[in-house]
Amino acid sequence: MLGSDTYQRILTAALGCFLENGVRRTTVEHVRTRAGVSNGSFFHHFRTKQDLAEAVYLHGLEEHQAELLAVLTPEAALRDGVEGAVRRHLAWVDAHPELAAFLMAPPDGITPRESPRIAACSREFFRAVAQWLRDRGWDGTPDLGVVVAVWIGPAQEYTRSRPAGGAGLPHDAATPLARAAWNALRPLLPPATLEDAR
Repeated sequence: MLGSDTYQRILTAALGCFLENGVRRTTVEHVRTRAGVSNGSFFHHFRTKQDLAEAVYLHGLEEHQAELLAVLTPEAALRDGVEGAVRRHLAWVDAHPELAAFLMAPPDGITPRESPRIAACSREFFRAVAQWLRDRGWDGTPDLGVVVAVWIGPAQEYTRSRPAGGAGLPHDAATPLARAAWNALRPLLPPATLEDAR
């Protein structure tokens, strides 16, 4: 097995190619040349371009989800977790603009979101988020999809228009977006949930 350095170089090269050309127009040769690896090295790690696109997407998704879950600790109060996740989302996008752009708005709109590995990763993440909320009294109402849309949706929309590799997000964006998420989510949660909000 080749070292992880080669694997990471291919992922980085692929991300650049996908953002510049879209997934559809990117070829294995584009990625291989940019990464400076041989055909053998490339196909040792990835059977197809689709496998590569899935790996890039999954890498970004897992990194982003890990950042959010790092805030949703067993000790975190509800408000701290809600606001902290928004802040972490913004910080992660600021630190990883290319990965964020590929996850949210690839040039040709093609992402492998529906692959079994990515679907399983997302299910695990949302299961963990739901458990964190249940531990704080959430009874499943409103639906988790509504909770997450109200919680992270505005911050995600704010970052979606940011060009990949562009200037950083304004430093004053995190506080109003985090507070807005809490203020929007609080009326939707049952009173038992809010007892933990201190």
